[in-house]
This record gives sequence, C-alpha cells and structure tokens, in this order.
Amino acid sequence: MLWRIPEGCTRVSEARKAAASGEGPPVLYLNAGDTYTGTAWFTIYKWKIAAEFLNALQPDAVSLGNHEFDNGVSGLTPFIENLTCPTLAANLILDKVPELEMEKKLMKSVIFDINGTKVGVIGYLTPDTQVLAIRNNVEYIEETVSIKAEAAALKAMGVNILIALGHSGFTKDLEIAEKVDDIDLVIGGHTNTFLWNGTSPDSEKPEGPYPMIVKQTSGRKVPAVQAYAYTKYLGKLHLIFNSDGELVSYNGNPILLDNNIPQDPDVLQIVDRYSVDILKVTGVVIGKISVVLEGNSCRLRECNLGNLISDAMVFKYASEYNGPGWTDAPVSIIQGGGIRASIVNSNLPANVTKGELLHVMPFDGNMVVVSLNGSVIWEMLEHSVAKYNEKRPPGQFLQFSGLKVEYDFSKPPSRRVVKVLIRCGLCTIPKYYSLNKFKSYNILMTSFLSMGGDGFSMFTNHPTTPLHYDELASTIKYIQTHSPVYSGIENRIEIKNLDKLSNSVTSVNQSMALTILISVITIFM
Repeated sequence: MLWRIPEGCTRVSEARKAAASGEGPPVLYLNAGDTYTGTAWFTIYKWKIAAEFLNALQPDAVSLGNHEFDNGVSGLTPFIENLTCPTLAANLILDKVPELEMEKKLMKSVIFDINGTKVGVIGYLTPDTQVLAIRNNVEYIEETVSIKAEAAALKAMGVNILIALGHSGFTKDLEIAEKVDDIDLVIGGHTNTFLWNGTSPDSEKPEGPYPMIVKQTSGRKVPAVQAYAYTKYLGKLHLIFNSDGELVSYNGNPILLDNNIPQDPDVLQIVDRYSVDILKVTGVVIGKISVVLEGNSCRLRECNLGNLISDAMVFKYASEYNGPGWTDAPVSIIQGGGIRASIVNSNLPANVTKGELLHVMPFDGNMVVVSLNGSVIWEMLEHSVAKYNEKRPPGQFLQFSGLKVEYDFSKPPSRRVVKVLIRCGLCTIPKYYSLNKFKSYNILMTSFLSMGGDGFSMFTNHPTTPLHYDELASTIKYIQTHSPVYSGIENRIEIKNLDKLSNSVTSVNQSMALTILISVITIFM
C-alpha cells in the first residue's frame, strides 16, 4: 500500500493522456483535494513531493482538501504557490490569514474557454476542516451559500456551464446538486464514495450509479460524482450540453488503474528519483509481529492496533518517569482517525518496518500530557461516540490504554457512557477503579487532540505538558522492546445495544460535448 500513491500517479497520467488523445471531445482534468498526507513519501518530503506529482499529472484545477491543512497554513502556502494550476475554494474567509488571502493562485473559481464556451469551476471545502486539521484562523461559509454567490457572479460574466469541485463528502455534494440552481455538475471528495455502473471491477461495493443524478425542484437533473480514493480509479464522465448550456446526456464510469493501464515514463522517473532515499527510511526493520495488527475498525470498536499504539504511548512515557508510583500518566488516548491502516502479513511472525508504521501514523506533532478532571474525561468519552455511524464512521472514536468503558447505544448522544474504569498510576500494583468525576488525572494524547482536534474542544485551557516525541516514536520503542508483538482485544471498549443505535439530537451558440476526468491522489477523508 505504501507504493499505491506514486504508482497510481504514473497510471493516472497515462490514462489522462489516452482520454485526451484522438478526435474525441475536449477534456477537463480536475482533482478533488487531499493530495497531502498518507504515505512515507509525504511524511518525508511534505508539500514538495505533493506539488511535483500533481504538476506532473497536469490537472486543470484542484480543490483544497482538509488534509492540505495538516501542516498548518505555513505548510500549505508553498504548495499552492508551486502548483502550475489554480487551487479553488469559494467558501473560505481569509481576512485573518493574510498569507492565504494574498495568494493569487488560491481562487474562488476559474473560467475555461472550451471551443468558445465558458465553463466555470467553483471550489469548496468542508468547514469540518476547522476540527480535522491543525487549528488556524481560516473561517468558513456554508458551502451552498458560497457556491450560489459565486455561481451568480460567473453567470453575470457570461459563464453558462458551472461545475462545483470540492471536498465536503457525498451527502453535501448531493445537497449542492439539489440546492444550487445554476450548477450543472458536482465533483466531490472526502468520503471516498465509490460509484459504478454494473458489476464492480474489484473489491469495492458501489454505493450507487455513476453518476448519481439529483433532480432539482425545477426539474433540472444534476450529476454528482466521486472517484473513490488511493489513486485506484480515475473518474471519467462524458457530458453533452445543448445551445442553452443545459445538460442533454451523460455517461461514464471510473477507470480502474490496474496493470492494464501502462505507467507514464515521465512520472515513473519522478518515482525512481525519490525511491532510493524513501527506501532508506521505510525499509528499516523495527521488530516482529506475531499477529495481524488490524486498524480498519478503529473508528468503530476496540482494535488491537489501537491497543498497541496507546499501550506504547504509556510505556514510552513510563520508561522515562522518575516520580512516585510507576507513572503519573497511566492513561493514553488516540482517535481512530489517527490510525490510517492495518499491518497485515500472511506469513506470521513477520518483520514490521518503519514504512508500515509511517503508513499507519503519518501525522506530525508531538505528544503531550494533559491534566483533566474526571468529569472532562467523561465528556471526552461521550464525544467519542456522539457521531457514531457504522456506514461513515467519524475519526473521533477513541482507542485507549488505562481505561475500560461501557457504551449503551440505545441512548442518545451525550448519554451513552454507562461505566468508566480508570487505571491507577501512583500505586504499587496497577488496578482499575471507578472514574472519580472530581479527581484530576493525567492523560497522554497527541498535540492535535489537545488543541481541540476532531472536536475535542474540552481539552483546551487545561494544564498541558509537551513531550519531545510522538506516538510513532513510542510505538517504535514498544515494538523494539517487546518484539515479537502480539497485541489483542482486551475488552477495553464494551458496546451494548448497537442494534438500537439512536442518533436523536436536540453563452453557448451550439451544443457542446465535454469529458471530465477526476482523481483523488491520496487516501484520507
């Protein structure tokens, strides 16, 4: 999987060239964001590698994704500056972020003249980025409001075909298609939605036809599409508009970028140029595992990879602790959204490499110790399951070490935590006791969570001690010390009545054909 992204880029490029060649209709190639984060490539080279790969693919325009903010505003501006195409987002308020406000390549929309027809592309980004990425001063307007305003401005300029390109999730994509009267096509990302006509070509289960058609109150039909993720597919949609700029017909399907698609030699040269140095980092053997380390369910239930990482956080801190008891921070937490992959090997026991661990934990930011009252810990656990959704699980679901928690999903959000046991640290024998809501406890977590990431606003303004290492370093230390590792499920999380889950909450002169290509380069929501 570590090689999926760069290898996929070589096939995206070749498939794009094939679609644009010959005597077919003109082609627009658009990218729906989240080009940042997900592999050792980005962890090591940051925005530079993302910009180089994306420029090699030559998109006509890209939208921002929430992961473009993973390294803060300072990690985003050079990426935008170095792209050879415009970056689009119409719903950002940037008056408090002058470095982005002054960035000329960051635009609300862009107009393409295609055979005498003006085609406008409007960008948008989920406001959830405020809690999904490192905190910054960017503010957001609700997507449909901003797209309507920009669409009206483009219409006044004679633009007759309008495409919304963004990164807010498929539910919001469908809402935009329904509510923005002037929009002709919505291209989205964020939820990695797989749409397909017919039998799926691989393991993905289609969530609907490609494209999904939304009918507006006026009777207009608006297609909405996504192109899954992992650079596994290239979306391809063929559209025909009449002389009034109204959609007449549409057809298409994503292109599976398997071995039947040749690799672009120019992009392959970029891959080869970086591969030697990448392998020097990713190929380092950390230790051995005796079990599969399963991470794909960490947003839904206790997972053994979450247990390993959280145990490692406690272990690393305790190994450097010199005070009374065995530690003063016997509890650690990591959100399921921070665990990005599983580590699977069919020949166990097996070596585990640094590259595999980087793939699981690709984010920057050291750990911290936060002192919280028991009442805040209870609130933390309620937030962990407040948006629980089996179909589209949010990243805020917590994995932990030093806690045993019982949830009851027959109850509404904010009332689902039934029982909490917490491990003692200032003791000679670690045991679990009922959480005291009036007592203060030290909790190990990532700096991202401590600053309110993933909606954990209850962590801000509490005593916080920064540490000099992150959860990746903790996990490496733990595996090196405990190899071979065989982390299991230990009933740290007990879920009851899941079957009763409650989510109650208080100008065109002639007809024109156009082919749209859509790609999602990286792997994250």
